[in-house]
Amino acid sequence: MIDTFLQQAAENRPVYICDVRNGFQARGTRPLHLYVTLYDRSIRVFPLSLPETTGEEQAHFVASYVHASLYNILSTLGAVRVDVYLDKADSSLWSLACHLPQVFQVDEAKERRTGYGKCLNVNERVLNALFRGEVRFSLQLHDLSQAPVLLERPSAPAAAPVFHRLPALTKGKMLLGMDVGGTDVKLSVSVDGALVLCKEFDWFPSAYTRAEELTAPLLLLARLLRAAGSLCRAGRAEQADRRALDRSATLEEMRRGAEAMERDAGTDLCLFDGIGLSFPDVVIQNRVVGGETHKTQGLRNNSQLNYEAQFAQITALNEALAAYVVPGGPVRVINDGPMAAFAASVEQGAGGADLSRGFFAHTLGTDLGTGWVRPDGSIPDIPLELYNMIIDLGSWGQRKFEPEDARSIRNFNTQLPGSLQRYASQSGAFRLAADRLPRQAPEVFQAALDRGLFRWEGARLAVPAEPEDMRKPCLEFLMEQAAQPGEGICQEIFREIGEYLSVVWRETNFILRPEAQTRSLFGRLVMHPACFQLICQGAARREPGLRLLA
Repeated sequence: MIDTFLQQAAENRPVYICDVRNGFQARGTRPLHLYVTLYDRSIRVFPLSLPETTGEEQAHFVASYVHASLYNILSTLGAVRVDVYLDKADSSLWSLACHLPQVFQVDEAKERRTGYGKCLNVNERVLNALFRGEVRFSLQLHDLSQAPVLLERPSAPAAAPVFHRLPALTKGKMLLGMDVGGTDVKLSVSVDGALVLCKEFDWFPSAYTRAEELTAPLLLLARLLRAAGSLCRAGRAEQADRRALDRSATLEEMRRGAEAMERDAGTDLCLFDGIGLSFPDVVIQNRVVGGETHKTQGLRNNSQLNYEAQFAQITALNEALAAYVVPGGPVRVINDGPMAAFAASVEQGAGGADLSRGFFAHTLGTDLGTGWVRPDGSIPDIPLELYNMIIDLGSWGQRKFEPEDARSIRNFNTQLPGSLQRYASQSGAFRLAADRLPRQAPEVFQAALDRGLFRWEGARLAVPAEPEDMRKPCLEFLMEQAAQPGEGICQEIFREIGEYLSVVWRETNFILRPEAQTRSLFGRLVMHPACFQLICQGAARREPGLRLLA
């Protein structure tokens, strides 16, 4: 069984973690049980079973499966502690378990952690936010004979869905929504429940080296939209500075526009009744606490400044935005995945959809976002970093490329291979195209090179982000190719992305156990109907019962 997986990996084919788990659970004879204490102090048990191994290569593969399994749990659920129960008499398995604290760098400082240890950086910041520094993560080993018997708590009866009742709460209010992405920021203002303004602002946060470069534009945008929204609320929308609200407006043009509209508004200038900020990082209790995403890579790499002090400015963004909200008014910060799920739940609830099982969604854009809303409307306070989840233990040929190479399967943040970030996202489409087009459709690849959508940088193949950001044009090119009549390699690219989503469905059911089984998809990769249908076809190859919605 293990040799079959090793052969697939050596042939540069995916070895999906859910397939490995199915095989190991069915035929494994060596128990390794993970008792995970969650943030609410409840305990979730993951009873893994491992096979006997022969030789170093097999042992290394089994270890990679254990590491990835624990990593996925920590990246998704987070933990106060993990207790590992196994047979102490199994010397090789005990040795594997004894190395877990080193692999995950439990006792290392945050700035020294790499690879698997990165998830503990996020977990540590969450624990600090929840427990004010009084709780420290621990990983302990025990003999299997000491494993407690835990009874699963019965699920509470599902509350009646609340989503359809929420739009009425916007009456009489001026609200600002801010959606922070990896390539742009989108904003909208509603007055008395009606959309009155939209604004987009292009940026490249992963290149910023100081926190102010990220926070200052967001605060300026809030100021700009407050001034323009006040004019709209007063029935003076025609006086709004359209140049400052244009997507191409510079920071200076937006600053001048905000000042001018504030003067023009006079006594009509008012504060927002609430602000909602969707941010691409782990958010706990309205505070950005992750700090390990690609968006803050420039900050992390700036050795001239203290990263934790810089990131604290981003964590406190909700407090800075409160200056534009009425006293006591809410500033709610949330991860972009749950926000997409929540917004869609409200829309569907207003349309009469059955949301008694809640809502589970993925955003397929610059990265992969995930949103989970329980049937009662609550959003679990967990990391839910599915883009870091390792789904592929194979594809060894693509591990050799550095993360900045479009052909790489290595995560931009952790450099670990096989994570979802390089599979079901914009980067996944680029990776498949960079790997397949030169061999299977050279004329299409040459057309992409001629347009500057791909670029050779020495031995590295990249989708340029400067001097002109070609990521969106590159994806649009691949989508156009996939939508053409006939069968081509670009069609298969989107089917493979669907296949990856079916693996994610299986893995999220194993770890999260959500009530909702349907997956709703958002983002650029599903905007074109033909591409969405291809994604559905790919998912159905592995999971015919999985229902995907665009």
